[in-house]
Amino acid sequence: MMNNPNAPFAHHLDYMKTYQPFYSRFDPCPPIGVKYYSTPPQLYMGFQPPGLQQFSPKEALKKGTLWAALYDPYKNPYEGKRRTTP
Repeated sequence: MMNNPNAPFAHHLDYMKTYQPFYSRFDPCPPIGVKYYSTPPQLYMGFQPPGLQQFSPKEALKKGTLWAALYDPYKNPYEGKRRTTP
């Protein structure tokens, strides 16, 4: 049993991607800056190898997948960066 279920795919563990939307000088609103989006782990697996570590049935229902290598805990990159309105 492996300690890290994503070990065979460790070089692809950067699931959070970023981009900067285009901002024109004619836009009436200030620029948004950097936007974030999450990509699912199965995009980086060409196939599902046999013998992947599995969650218990109860844990799988909580996490939404049976296989630990396909679980991606979403971390909100905007948390703590919210604007306060004056």
